[in-house]
Amino acid sequence: MDARVIKALACESRLKILDFLNWPELYFPDVPNARQTGLTNKLICGRLGITQESVSLHMRWLTEARLVSGTKVGTRVFYKRNEPGIDEAITGLCDLLQKPTSTPNV
Repeated sequence: MDARVIKALACESRLKILDFLNWPELYFPDVPNARQTGLTNKLICGRLGITQESVSLHMRWLTEARLVSGTKVGTRVFYKRNEPGIDEAITGLCDLLQKPTSTPNV
């Protein structure tokens, strides 16, 4: 289990960003094809009510944890969920939190 995943998930704003990326049509109904293209910092900061600099920092955490990926188009970066990274994080968290059936031999 990579500690960066736990650190990335330990922030309410980052959890909300993951929710935005999971349901872009719900949070950004006026953005056509948001699920396919992704969301920009500007869209996210407008919805969260924080600065673009803060969103950039949150996106860095999420990207380093492999929960989100970014694609640069011109001067903008479009962010989407990184499904393989999320699957890996879920598996790691489940393994970490699973109740042991016996005491390991250490």
